[in-house]
Amino acid sequence: MTKPENPGSMSDSFGHDLLEERLAQIPGILAQMLERGPRPLKAATLESQRFVVTGTGSSEAHARYLSMLLNLFTERSACYVPLSGFTTAERGAFSGKTLVVFSQGVSPNAQIAINRRGDFAHIVLFSATTPSAARASGKPERATLLESLLAEGGELVEFPLAEEYTTLIRFVGPMAGYLAALQFVAQLDRCRFNLPTAEQILPLLSSAPPADLQDDMLRLPSAFSQGFNLVTAAPISDFAQNLACKFMEGLYWPCPPISDFLQFAHGPFQQMNAHPKPVIILQGGDPMETEMVQRSVRMLHEVGLGAYVIRVDANPLISILGFEAALNQLILPVMRRLRVNQIQWPGKGRDDLLYGFCPDL
Repeated sequence: MTKPENPGSMSDSFGHDLLEERLAQIPGILAQMLERGPRPLKAATLESQRFVVTGTGSSEAHARYLSMLLNLFTERSACYVPLSGFTTAERGAFSGKTLVVFSQGVSPNAQIAINRRGDFAHIVLFSATTPSAARASGKPERATLLESLLAEGGELVEFPLAEEYTTLIRFVGPMAGYLAALQFVAQLDRCRFNLPTAEQILPLLSSAPPADLQDDMLRLPSAFSQGFNLVTAAPISDFAQNLACKFMEGLYWPCPPISDFLQFAHGPFQQMNAHPKPVIILQGGDPMETEMVQRSVRMLHEVGLGAYVIRVDANPLISILGFEAALNQLILPVMRRLRVNQIQWPGKGRDDLLYGFCPDL
């Protein structure tokens, strides 16, 4: 159980101290999830074979991560569909499949997919919001929706942090969502990985950016604020969306494009020669990545482009947690240096035409 937040105090008008408190909570929250273990899944979930997975914001990364786990480590199949896809797809496209929705707060957009649950054989909702939490926070319609979902036999996979609002960027939910997805797939029959232990996962939360990257971003943020590239290997490249979005939501910079190492030589590198910008390379624990990183750095240095390497020595099942931790540690000092207002963010309260969009389908 986490303590209630104390948002927007006069001494923390930009929300930076609140964000630092949230970062400090993450090791304890993940340790509790690992010690407690996942709640047993319903029979309908365990029997599911074909999944349609969705989510937006940081939840897109969770949805794509779960799809990767299902496709590569089980005999089941999964595909990711953006939320707008649920406004147009015919009922037959979903027949016999299980819908999986990731939404930390059950946003109106996520409800577009949830409201199509009758077209599916089953639904699983990953969320930090429960019926009681929704009702306590003054959202009775969300509580009613969740109660209906559960009464119909749907599955709610709960993960922290409920009510992680006040600031635009979120730190706890993204981390906990990955672990919840990992614990979920580990329960499925014939899953081809053992659930990583606390001894394997918790040290990754101390991952940090290289000193030269931290120093350069603090000393000359304008070199990055006009754009840079993220380069990494598959499968991380397919679910690294939230890593890129940290710079958009945390610093209000353009969201950096993400390239697989080999994709990088098919357009992004050439474009960067025309318009020079830095590159941040994410290196995992696979030995082949060492050679690809060396080749990438050499290629960039030979044309005078900057390259920074963040290394997390772990396999792709869990290395994403280390990359999340390193980039969290990278951007928070930059937020402080630039006095980025995370409580009164640009466009606050002006996004409801799309954020609040949930048509009656």
